[in-house]
Amino acid sequence: MRVPSKTQYNVEFPTDPAVQERLERLLAKVKVDKNSVVTTRVGDRTLLQFLAPKNDDLRDAVKDLGVSVREELIFQFEMPNHHWELHKLATTLAAEGINILSLYSSVEGEQMRVVLAVDQPANAMALIEKLGFEPDYTVYD
Repeated sequence: MRVPSKTQYNVEFPTDPAVQERLERLLAKVKVDKNSVVTTRVGDRTLLQFLAPKNDDLRDAVKDLGVSVREELIFQFEMPNHHWELHKLATTLAAEGINILSLYSSVEGEQMRVVLAVDQPANAMALIEKLGFEPDYTVYD
């Protein structure tokens, strides 16, 4: 198993176009792949998630914008592209008390690549291996 190649950054801030612009400028400056950025609004807060190599300077620069930032370990694996497969994954993790924090997926033919953040990564990886998949910390854009 290789060391993690990417970290999921979770940024939360009051919904404010000026803050969003400064954050987007920072992400452009450090060349964060826009394919890994998800933004949503919850009430009067904006939540932004993105994947990037772990970087203390990046985390500190985000914090310097006056926003909250949290990092989470992620891993990826491939599974068949079928809606019941995600159900089986969620059921297996739930049975062991493992919470899914976020899930990204992309379809590549008959396979689905899943990038997952959970609250118990080591336990989740062991369970995913028991399901017959090969999780890896190396995450590619």
